[in-house]
Amino acid sequence: MSLYSCSGTPQLLGMTLCNRRLLLYISLLLLTWLPWTQGRDVKPVKEKYLPDYTVYHNLTQVGAHIQELAQKFPAYLRLDTNYRSRKGRPQYVLRVSNFSGSYSIQHSTEVGLTPVKARILLAYGEHAREFFPVESMFHLLLNLTGGLTAPEGSHSRAYTSEILSKIDLFIVGIVNPDGRQYVEQTKNYCWRGTSTGVDLNRNFDWQFGGPGSSGDPEDEEYRGAAAFSEPECFVLTDLVTKFQFDAFLSLHSGTRDIYLPFSDSQSKQEQRKPKNLADQMRLAKLLSDSMVPEFQHGIGYELNQYTADGTSFDYMAGVKELPFSLAVEMWGDRDSPSKRCFDLFNPPNKDLQNALDEVQPLYETLFSYLSYWKERQAHSPFGVIEEPSMSFMYFCLAMTVLFVVFVCMHRHLPSSLRAFPKRRVISINRLWMMWRD
Repeated sequence: MSLYSCSGTPQLLGMTLCNRRLLLYISLLLLTWLPWTQGRDVKPVKEKYLPDYTVYHNLTQVGAHIQELAQKFPAYLRLDTNYRSRKGRPQYVLRVSNFSGSYSIQHSTEVGLTPVKARILLAYGEHAREFFPVESMFHLLLNLTGGLTAPEGSHSRAYTSEILSKIDLFIVGIVNPDGRQYVEQTKNYCWRGTSTGVDLNRNFDWQFGGPGSSGDPEDEEYRGAAAFSEPECFVLTDLVTKFQFDAFLSLHSGTRDIYLPFSDSQSKQEQRKPKNLADQMRLAKLLSDSMVPEFQHGIGYELNQYTADGTSFDYMAGVKELPFSLAVEMWGDRDSPSKRCFDLFNPPNKDLQNALDEVQPLYETLFSYLSYWKERQAHSPFGVIEEPSMSFMYFCLAMTVLFVVFVCMHRHLPSSLRAFPKRRVISINRLWMMWRD
């Protein structure tokens, strides 16, 4: 008899030995899969590999490196450390532009004047476990500042000059420093939220509290007690209030996707689409095409199998109505039972530099397209290029019909009631004859 045969096995408490083995197998299977479906970021797991902090930046190194760059290039980088987390840690807002050039910062914010440069806001580190986007920020900054000291006529110098002359770039270096500190202290590389466990990307006031989030503090998508309950959100809402941005990007890792608004549950139900959809889709496709292999791109609720309520990029599109608002997942190949946590969101130490080189074209394409788009806006008679609304088209149609009716009826009205009464026309010959008489 085979060791795994079920035939002839005795009954025990109404259950055959085969059934007991099957039940044990199912139990083990559930224990294997359960952590990946509920609260996987709350409980630490045994990682395949850990970050080497001579390769990755820890939180202290993040702040030190940003400050070092700002001090080294004061004519191009300006640092603001006034924005703080719940526990008082700086979020490092860096503005990158050619401040010594002819472009005036004050000029761009005066009422009635269109900024010369495309103004972009990039947000990194919303989720504590996602180290890779923060590393891509440093890779971007080193590429930009490297051109400042490169020889005249070099490609690096020309690239940096082009970007700084056409882009006004704002960077939030680490939106969630408390969460990052928690990860480093506890070695729980599954932790996603703030120090209190709130997912910042479910805490924004756009469809807050919907089913695409959780009210359970033990869940990785815990939305918090109320919209904007977390002080870490303030840096983004305040910046978009003070400055007129053309684009916002929320940078993440875990997959290779580019999400357009919207991703929330109600938008999925209503099939809501963002304004400026054609241009946003065009940008997303260009970004996707610049990557090898290509990223997936599309509207959030169509691309994802789940909805997400209260995200930062939906808020920027739906409430602030920015022309461009994207969430970009920069690295990863999605979840699977073989994945742990750190390896799901971040490449191995030895592969980090290569992964950073691979995503650099994404930034170059972003800046190139938005600077081109901004120039189109500047040359438009009304400053904005967009498709006319349906209400405007109906208004034009109605006015045309009324004009035609007016012209047709006008000829049948008595002369005294016409807008332009009929007048007697006298020829020049007749005037000459009258003068002679």
